Amino acid sequence: MNKAGLALALLLAPGVSAAKKKLDATGHIKLFSLTSFPYEIDGFTPQTGGSSLADSRLKLIWRPARKVRIELHPVLTLKHQTSPVLGVSSGVDQAALEGLPLSIELVDEQRVTLRARFDRASLRWDVKRLRFTLGRQPVSFGKGRLFTPLDLISPFAPNTLDTAYKPGVDALRADLFRGVSGRISLVAAYLNDWTLEGSALALNAKGSTGDWEFEGFAGSMYGEPVLGVSAFLNAGALGYFGDVNLTLEDPDPFVRAVVGTQFKPTPKSLISAEVYYQTLGRDDPKDYEVQRTNPRYQRGELWLAGKLYAGVGGQYELTPLLHLGGALIANPLDQSVLLMPSLAWNAAQNATMSLGFMLGIGERPEISFGLGGWPNTFLPKSEFGSLPNIVFLSGSFFF
Repeated sequence: MNKAGLALALLLAPGVSAAKKKLDATGHIKLFSLTSFPYEIDGFTPQTGGSSLADSRLKLIWRPARKVRIELHPVLTLKHQTSPVLGVSSGVDQAALEGLPLSIELVDEQRVTLRARFDRASLRWDVKRLRFTLGRQPVSFGKGRLFTPLDLISPFAPNTLDTAYKPGVDALRADLFRGVSGRISLVAAYLNDWTLEGSALALNAKGSTGDWEFEGFAGSMYGEPVLGVSAFLNAGALGYFGDVNLTLEDPDPFVRAVVGTQFKPTPKSLISAEVYYQTLGRDDPKDYEVQRTNPRYQRGELWLAGKLYAGVGGQYELTPLLHLGGALIANPLDQSVLLMPSLAWNAAQNATMSLGFMLGIGERPEISFGLGGWPNTFLPKSEFGSLPNIVFLSGSFFF
């Protein structure tokens, strides 16, 4: 299919299938404006960055038979970028690598890109307690909110603005349901090629007893064995959760773990607090840039470069139409903080608007200059103190 044909199919899909009684068609249009305001370092101020993004998603679910479901999400994303906005992701333009060619760059210029893709394209078949899902689909494991050590397949970083839809991955999944909450899942997913070293294999078992819910995880990520456990305790007004990931990297296995709690101080508020630790992180901020050359960061599996973190997130209903939310992430070892408050307004029954900012607090990096007096290298002295200040405005319209 050529570029014009794919774009036309994405735009006309609602009208073509609206008459189908077994078809559900909904969607959204989301707009983002991001601006970064760098700080001055040794008399030098980096360039202010800015980008805008428009994302349209059509959600099609067709049930041709009682036990069969076909899901398609054609997505059209337009992005304008004057200069890179580092330290934040909109989330809606995040896409996993494809095993099936279901996307195309309609415009691919330095400052403007227009991409059409199918973010969901799956066939689901239910047979009694068994469910088989083939195609592009989201895959998630673990209980962590801000820190997600067991969510290894196309994860979101804590600095993502919109996490409503995880990027779909090309996968084959089988689920066996047992009792009310028991489930055994087997997943084979494409990561960057069809070999064992380029794919993910996961076996996940989930069950509950009393107020406890447990998960066990065993699998292979990029050819490396991974073991994990997850737990959640429902203690009435409080909930406690935790994930542990053991990656058997040769020759240096490492552990990633999170423990946290969630609670409702008042009927109008919700708060979660977490502590996260990763043994493969660095102690010295000077090593952060070297750490981020690790392929795990390049492919989005890891985002934080240090070892120990604490985070708090939540929301509060100021009025039925106005909500205050956000998160705070701290690296206590280098004494830096990332502050991410936001204000959301339900402008109409099918429309919301959000305004917020991201502020990195901590010791600023050092800068060295090369020939001609231009900056040559930045030497981090804290993790979040190296990030620019970012302001974002977003609007969502649902249909």
